[in-house]
Amino acid sequence: MKKMAALRAYLESTNCFHKNQFDAWVENIEQTSRGKFEGNRVLLYTSEYRAVYSIERYAFCKYPIELFHARLITWLADNDDRSEMDEKEPQIAVDLLDDETADIEITLMFEEDVYIAPSETGQIEYVGQCWELADQDHDIAESFDLVGINE
Repeated sequence: MKKMAALRAYLESTNCFHKNQFDAWVENIEQTSRGKFEGNRVLLYTSEYRAVYSIERYAFCKYPIELFHARLITWLADNDDRSEMDEKEPQIAVDLLDDETADIEITLMFEEDVYIAPSETGQIEYVGQCWELADQDHDIAESFDLVGINE
């Protein structure tokens, strides 16, 4: 749930609300097993989940909701490829409390692949080997041999 945590950290960094006004949690986790070998690692499963962010007493007079929404959308555009998702857009509910504050609830779906890589000290046993959780980064070839069709 790295994306959920990263968006939470970003929203907190905007300083548009006090941290004690903010909460976030995960709902409806679905995992699809993959077991796909990809070079030096295995795509073990894909996790899809709904992230919920709640801000109480958001001062929309000082920090317009449009600005908040723009920051959310641009963060998603820069940090999450949502092109293949069924629910691409976040849902934002605003409950006006008075002329200056509102409670805001944001819900959105995230999808993350979970990889494992071989490790002598890994705590995961799979196909007779020890593994550890691995980053989603792709392997980069350090060298290659180019063979022509006329050779």
